[in-house]
Order: sequence, then C-alpha cells, then structure tokens
Amino acid sequence: MASNSSGKPPRVLACVLCQNRKIKCDRRTPCSNCIKANVSCTPSTPAPARKRRRPNQDLQQRLARCEELLSEYATAKPPAPSSAESPSRDESWRPLGKLIVDEGGVKFIDSFLWATIHSELSAMREILEDEETVDDPCTPAESQISDLDAGLILSDTSNTDLEELHPQPAHVFRLWQIFIERVNPITKVIHVPTVQPLLVEAAASRANIPKNAEALLFSIYLMATVALTEDECLERFGYTKDVAYTRFSKGCRSALMRIGILKNYDLVVLQALVLYLFSLPGHYDRHAAWILNGVTVRIAQKMGLHRDGEFLGLSPFETEMRRRIWWQIILLDAMYALMSGLGHSLLPRSWDTKPPLNLNDSDLYPTMTTLQPKDSPTDMIFRLVCCELAATMVDTPELHTVIMQNEMGVDNPEAEKVERAARRIDELDRTLTEILTKYSDPLMGPVHVLATETKSIMVDKLRELVCPLRSQPEWGTEILTPKDNLFKLSLTAGEQNLRMYQIPQTEGFFLWFMMSHFQIEVFIYMVGQLSTRTSGQLVERAWQVVEMFYQYHTELYDLTMKAHMASAIFTIRAWNVRERILRDTTGSAPETPGYIVKLLSLLPPDETRHTRTDEASTVTSLNVSPAAPTQQPSTEVSWDQMLGFVDANSIDWGDMFSVPTGGQPQPNFGGYATVFGGNSINWM
Repeated sequence: MASNSSGKPPRVLACVLCQNRKIKCDRRTPCSNCIKANVSCTPSTPAPARKRRRPNQDLQQRLARCEELLSEYATAKPPAPSSAESPSRDESWRPLGKLIVDEGGVKFIDSFLWATIHSELSAMREILEDEETVDDPCTPAESQISDLDAGLILSDTSNTDLEELHPQPAHVFRLWQIFIERVNPITKVIHVPTVQPLLVEAAASRANIPKNAEALLFSIYLMATVALTEDECLERFGYTKDVAYTRFSKGCRSALMRIGILKNYDLVVLQALVLYLFSLPGHYDRHAAWILNGVTVRIAQKMGLHRDGEFLGLSPFETEMRRRIWWQIILLDAMYALMSGLGHSLLPRSWDTKPPLNLNDSDLYPTMTTLQPKDSPTDMIFRLVCCELAATMVDTPELHTVIMQNEMGVDNPEAEKVERAARRIDELDRTLTEILTKYSDPLMGPVHVLATETKSIMVDKLRELVCPLRSQPEWGTEILTPKDNLFKLSLTAGEQNLRMYQIPQTEGFFLWFMMSHFQIEVFIYMVGQLSTRTSGQLVERAWQVVEMFYQYHTELYDLTMKAHMASAIFTIRAWNVRERILRDTTGSAPETPGYIVKLLSLLPPDETRHTRTDEASTVTSLNVSPAAPTQQPSTEVSWDQMLGFVDANSIDWGDMFSVPTGGQPQPNFGGYATVFGGNSINWM
C-alpha cells in the first residue's frame, strides 16, 4: 500500500449507498444508514484532483478593470430624464439588465453592478482554468447534492412506487398535527375542516384517495417534516430529517407529475404545488425555484385566480380560498424573484384579486352564501400582515428606487422620492397597527406574537433602508463609503433575523420558518469583512451576530457543504486577526469562543494552517500596533467588493479558498434583496 507522503490524514468519504440516496453519511464502517438498510457498506472513491486558481498578470488586469468599473458606479448619479423621455414611475432607475451565460445556460440579471461586470468575471474564470491541481476540500460526492436538481417539471417518476413513500398510518396523524400547529398558521392555503377527513382516510386505507388529494397529502407530510427539528424527527418517526424530506418530496413531485399539472388545472393540486414551493428554501437552487414558481403563477392565471371570485360569480367559499392561494403565490414569487437577483417580481400587471378576509377556518364552509369578516382576533392575523406588506411592495415602486440608490451610495438622492418613500412606510406602520389592534391578541397563540414582531421588525428595516447614506448615525465615523454601508446592511439583516429567532413564544412553532430563509452569502460577506474591519461598534455587533448564527444554524458545522466550509475558513481567518489585535492591545490573549474551537477541530489541518498564514499577512497589511489599534475601512473597490455581485450558487467555493488575502465574497445586494431577500423576509 502506498504511503501518504503529504502527512495529511486520509479523508473518509460518504459510502456509495448514501451518495446514491443523497443522504448524510456518518462515515463509519459500516455506516448507520447501511446497517438500517441491511446492505453492504461500500466506501466511495475520491474524486479526481481539482484545479487551483491563482492570479496572473492578465487576471490582475481584469481585476483592475473591475475596480475601475465599480469606482465609476460608486460615484455615478442617476441620469436625468429628458422631457421627451419622461419615464413612467421610476424607469430612469430601473436597470436594463443583461443576458448572461452561466453554468451552461442563459440567465437574465438586472442587478445594477452584476449586469456590467459579469463579462469580466467570465473572462477571469477562463484565465484561471489552466493552473496547477490540488485536492478539493469538498468533492462533489461529499456535497450532499440535492435530488431535486433535475427539477419538478423534468422529473422522471415512471418507476416511483408512491405506496412505498407514504408514511405509516400511525405517523399520518402526527404529521398532520405538526402541520396544523406549525405550518398552517403561516401558509393558510388549505381549509383544515375540509382536508382533515382525507387524513383520516389516508391513515385507514389509501385505495380510494383521488390523485389530487394524494399530492396534497404528500405536500402536508413534506411541510410537517420541514417544521421538525432533527431530534424531533428521529424521536417521533425513527429516521433522520433528510431521509424524511427526500421521501416526501419525491412523493409530492411524483404525485404532481402523474396528475399532469401543466394541462390539468385543479385547486387542490395548486394547493399542493404552493406548499411544495414553501419547502424549497435551503434545498433547491433559487433560480430554478423562481422559474418553478413562474409555472405556478401561470397555472393560477389559467384558473383565473388573478381575478376576484366575486367578479366571476363563484361561491363565497371558493372565492375566499382562491384569494388565500393567490396572495400566497404573490409572496412566494416576490421572495424567489429577489433571491434570484431580480429587483422586483414579474407578476402579471392586471389582477384584481382582493386580499383574504379576517376569517377562521371554522367560519368558512362550502355551502355558505355570504362572506362577512370578523371584527375580532382570528388565526389569519399573520396572513393579513403579510398581505399588507405585499400590497406596499406592489404599489410603491419608489421604495425600490430609494433603497437601491442608498445601497449604491448615491451621494445626493432625490429628496422628494426619499420623502415619499418615508411617508409610505409611515402609512404602512399605521395600517398594520390598526390591523393588529383589531385582529390580534397575543393570548390567542404564538402566531399573533409572530405577527406583531414581524410588523415591528419589517417597518424598522424599511425605515433604515430608505435612510440616505449621509443620514446614517454612523456617517463620518464608521460609515465613510458605500461599501461601509453594505457592511452595516449585512449586519443589521443578521440582527433582525436573530430578533425573529429569539421570540420566545414562537420558538417551538415557527423557528423553522425564520431559519429556513437564512442567506449564507450575506453571512459570509459579513464575516469576510471582519478580516479587515477590526474596531468600532459595528464590528463588535457583527461578532455577536456571528456567534449567535453558529448557535442557531448548527448545519454550518457540516463542512462537507462548500458554502459551510467557506464560512468556516473566513470565520477562522477573521478570528485570527481579531485575536492578534486584542492580544497586542490588551497584553493578554482573549478567550477563544466555543464555535471557533469547534470549527478549528473540524477544519482539515492544511486549511487551518492556511488561515494562520493569511491572518499574519492580513495583520501586517493593516499595520496595526498597540498605539494605533484602529484602522479606517479602505475606500478602494477591491476583489471582495467585486465578488459581492456574484450569485453564490455560481461560485465555486472550493476554488474560493485560495483567493488572495482579503478576498471575501460578497452577496448580491441588487434591488432591495436585503429587505425582502431570503435571509430577512420572514413574512410569507
């Protein structure tokens, strides 16, 4: 047997069975999954070495060009419209967008900066193709690639036995109860009294369940699984959450495709499809999710959900259910559009569906002849708050303009637009306060507490984001450039997420919902900035956010995922810089946080060594001494700023590990993704 000349301990890969089933392997011999399946556990073969990308002269020229472009944008002002071209609404500030070729396909991006620099990034990727090879710290075989990559529309379900994918009869009611408590108060797309008999029948015999109802049942099982913790899933059902998710997701997709959702339009099927879309964050490519939701929008249009049922002569019950489903689709479309790098939703323009009414499910029944909203608290409260937020988003395009200008650091934004945006937020605040006063009672359950906190956090966030750069309280001290403001935006987005996480009344009910929209790109950007930002209140707050995120998002310790490995490396690099500076300024070494200790124990030895080397060069470049501990942020646009507008789904995180010191990737802040984006939305 050949010796290991590198001295590195051999990596233990996931076994063949776990790779094929797309489930997490504990890497024992044999592993627990193979033991349960009573099959032979066969170790997998390491993937071939990958190419390391290193800068060369041509690359440096490309980087210089990117910096030049970004510098121009950082100081650019919006063009003044001519009298002959008076733009409607805010057309003068709408990005033109660009078609890009990425990962073998064509994508449209209208992010202000990304549309301009993408060609430079593509050229840089080509430059770096022919460099030396090195083992990738996370091979594709270990990345737990989702089995949803083929997409719902293209899934081949011909060989799927749905009977094998259904839960055991004893588990049906447990999943249903979890759905009612943790999912339904947030989604409100089904009518519980109507659906419950289907669950009773499914627990007894599935022989007579219609195909559309079977798809809905699988979507309910799937969402109940999403709402469970790992420990709860193991304790209650005897298998991991990943196994349960894969099982019920496959069942839902198979049931939907066998119905033929592109040609058979049915309200029950649409309910199943909407719930399925709710399960995708964290499990599915965001671009594909947005496209899939576009299919949902078109199906809903084909069924006429964009027209209010009253105008179509429908029954009160069907009218109200269609309203609930349509408005949920609107919220999903807005979320996935913004997460996909589009500044706004591309919903059909002509729709008149009214918002859902303040009615409990018990107040609705198929034979009712009139609809009369209640004047007292109901379990629709969270949906009412969400719909009002969605209405504001749709009818106030100047919010998008003002927030975008602030994010881009426009020096003198139009005062009139800023004032209009601020007035609209004040109006939203008053409207939401009235809704909560009339229809909310914290004593009626956690969903009422969630609605109140959501209103407070979203209004605060909007007010902060329409506040011009020079009006920020940190202007002139910790905020000197647009880049400094982006750092603050990433920080406050994290803080607002944590506010939602830490609502004690909702922890056992809706924490899954808030955490499912964690956007790791924003987190990595913030952590990456901490390698060069070493002092100030914003920095201290950011380190508190880092510690809390590692406390809540324990999946970040799974370094088989490339993004998690990237966040771990950048976190260690930043901590090494912080540790050195604190030691130099105080004369004693600070206590190492528990999450840093754990990350160090999980990182491969060679990566730990690299972070130490990078830390030394970073501290040297900062020229920090005990007499001068503070370093003002640089005003130059650099590699890390350029990467801010690259979608993380197209970043090869394995190759990111060898970027030059200070090369921290940034998230896409185009449009107002920081307000309504994946990691901070929490109002669907």
